[in-house]
Amino acid sequence: MSNKIKLSKVTIFILIILAFFSLTSESSATLVTKKDLADVLPAADMFLRKTEPFGHYLGYATESGNLVGVAFLTTEVAADKSWGYQEQIATLVGVDLKGKITDVKVLSESETPRYTKGLLSDGSWFLEQFKQKDAGDNFTLKDDIDAISGATISSSAITSSIDAGLKLLTEELLYQQVDKVSEVDKVSPSRHLFLQELLWQIDIISLWIMVGLAFLSFFKKDEFLRYLTLGMSVAYLGIFKGGGFSLIDILRLLSFHNPAFWNDLYWYSLFVVAIGLTIIAGRFFCGWLCPFGAIIEVLFRLVPVEWKVTGNTDRFLRLVKYVNLLILLIIAFLFANQILAIYLVGIIEPFATLFRLSGGLIAWLWLILMLVFSSVISRFYCRYFCPLGAFFAVLSGVSSFLKLRQLSIYFPQENCKGCRLAEKTCQMDAISYDEELKKPSINENECIMCNTCICPVNPKTCDKVRK
Repeated sequence: MSNKIKLSKVTIFILIILAFFSLTSESSATLVTKKDLADVLPAADMFLRKTEPFGHYLGYATESGNLVGVAFLTTEVAADKSWGYQEQIATLVGVDLKGKITDVKVLSESETPRYTKGLLSDGSWFLEQFKQKDAGDNFTLKDDIDAISGATISSSAITSSIDAGLKLLTEELLYQQVDKVSEVDKVSPSRHLFLQELLWQIDIISLWIMVGLAFLSFFKKDEFLRYLTLGMSVAYLGIFKGGGFSLIDILRLLSFHNPAFWNDLYWYSLFVVAIGLTIIAGRFFCGWLCPFGAIIEVLFRLVPVEWKVTGNTDRFLRLVKYVNLLILLIIAFLFANQILAIYLVGIIEPFATLFRLSGGLIAWLWLILMLVFSSVISRFYCRYFCPLGAFFAVLSGVSSFLKLRQLSIYFPQENCKGCRLAEKTCQMDAISYDEELKKPSINENECIMCNTCICPVNPKTCDKVRK
């Protein structure tokens, strides 16, 4: 009976998550349809989604096979400029290969209807003003663009986001990449659509192979398989995909501005894996699939020097990651400044700095500092500073409270002889020994399920260890 109740709870929880995904998939960043793209790029009838160097759509004329224009969504390309009176205004902008705006369409907005009624609809005089403008034109509100009376904030958001997005598109794509993309893709756009879908499938298959290997090595307690999994994580999630899962992904989901489901199946798959593993197995992702965690674990094993942080210093530092998480969430949602929050995450989380070789001076100094300390203190960054680890710990605690968690590290305490070998070998110092009860216990919020702790259940082995 208890198993049935637990299964029903898990099912309900999964349904809630799926419902949440269905809601977020209808956010402004996912409302782009083929009709919308055809409206802003009338010369095109086939569209290809690209995510580098930022989200955009290439428009082709299938009769000739030529690239005829590019479209972008302001909430993806110029998110910080897209905030209107109440929330972000998602504006789709079409641009021809000469850099001139072909049309503009507002896909999502929650502005005051009293002032904007009809003026943010297709063909309105306000939106028509942007046609044929390019990055060299001025977009000064009231001088170059007439504002909507009584809706200056809304007008400014649309104008500044189009201006910023157009300049970025022109500099990063039209000047540097369109000719190259056109020569490659104009022969057969459908071929590249097929290749893109194939890459999504390879991404998802590779991700689930790593998950399968992680579980296989966990249950078999096979160290070789574990490091094989960690190596794949570094190679694929880290180097090839640019860093793996991040708190930025959490902020993206909670902000309801996520990529279109079919345009980024890999991102949604990674999210399901990271969150799903945390629900059923605690901080499993940290111990088995995090590429940065794998790097610092191997680094610690290679460096012969080992330091220990104990007592009040250890207890204080363990709180820092939760403070980091709380501050970032407050900045992102209470102060509604997600751009600043994402910028700070990019510094605090050294994933992108290491694997993408990008970041400012502060980010590089922070990365070097974390690598140095992590080389002599086991999982230093994971223990004390990782806000994503703090999020996983909180989610794991909620899962345990709801009795959804299925996997935990277990010690056969009735046979414990007090060797404390598990405590000594724990990477996270998550195991402690109770002198009065003569039993070990695990802090599940800190345990990363790495399975490297040793607990001999054979009394003879214990005796040998104690000697």
